Amino acid sequence: MTSSTPPSPGAALGSARSMSAPVHLAGYGVDADRFRGLAASLPTSVSVITTTAEDGSPIGMTSGTVCSLSCEPPLLLVCLGKASRTLQAIRDRGRFGVNVLDSNGSEISAHFASRVADKFAATGWRRGRHGSPVLEDSVVAFLECELYQVVDGGDHAIVVGLIMDGEHTDASPLVYFRRSYSGFGESGE
Repeated sequence: MTSSTPPSPGAALGSARSMSAPVHLAGYGVDADRFRGLAASLPTSVSVITTTAEDGSPIGMTSGTVCSLSCEPPLLLVCLGKASRTLQAIRDRGRFGVNVLDSNGSEISAHFASRVADKFAATGWRRGRHGSPVLEDSVVAFLECELYQVVDGGDHAIVVGLIMDGEHTDASPLVYFRRSYSGFGESGE
């Protein structure tokens, strides 16, 4: 007797739950449109991920997927599309910066999310202690990382960074929720 019901996703995952080799899950889970709608309902901070190209010029992109990972050692993670120029440069250079945008940073976010060739031409920046580009305006925090590990995450790579340096302010962060920007009240409110 044949069944038209596919095996459960749990059966397909099998040993993947134990973080073994990648499992092919094509056909499981929600479709792409539903995924995007669900993901848009997850409020995220907005950051610009920066590094340098082979010639030393700065490159970067906007990301809403940055998360602290470990205190000992001090690790964070960021998810980048596998076709990203920034991802390839991070792999090549072995370091990157995370510029967490403040509540006034929506234009910077849109600029670094665009396909503009030289995103730093009209953007103030400096080099951090470890060489990563640090944005000068609209930043709540900056973290400078050495590449620790890259893990496969479907159509994205999960980039894990060892935090080597950083600065933060008391400014309110930029938040992205349901395809719109917003911010929190100022600290202490």
